[in-house]
Amino acid sequence: MDAFLVDSCKEKEDEVYAIIAPWAGIPTWYTGHQLDQNRFASVMDDLHSRFGPGLDMKVFEAALRRHALDTPTMLGAPDNWDQVIKEFVTMARNH
Repeated sequence: MDAFLVDSCKEKEDEVYAIIAPWAGIPTWYTGHQLDQNRFASVMDDLHSRFGPGLDMKVFEAALRRHALDTPTMLGAPDNWDQVIKEFVTMARNH
């Protein structure tokens, strides 16, 4: 992959990372709590406004994985984020 494409993908991931921060930057982002669900819906609306229906889910997944690894966790958080992230990628795809 040439450097331009890598830079472009990284820039898009950084943009998605920033857009989903009000949801995924909260330690409880992955729970079924109503506030977390509302924040998820809000950032999905923001992503659709910015990127339309063509958001690359690999970019979304990478940005979400960064948040999962960067955001402080609380007691009871998953030891492995893979399954949780897959579930949210599916939810994002279907939103």
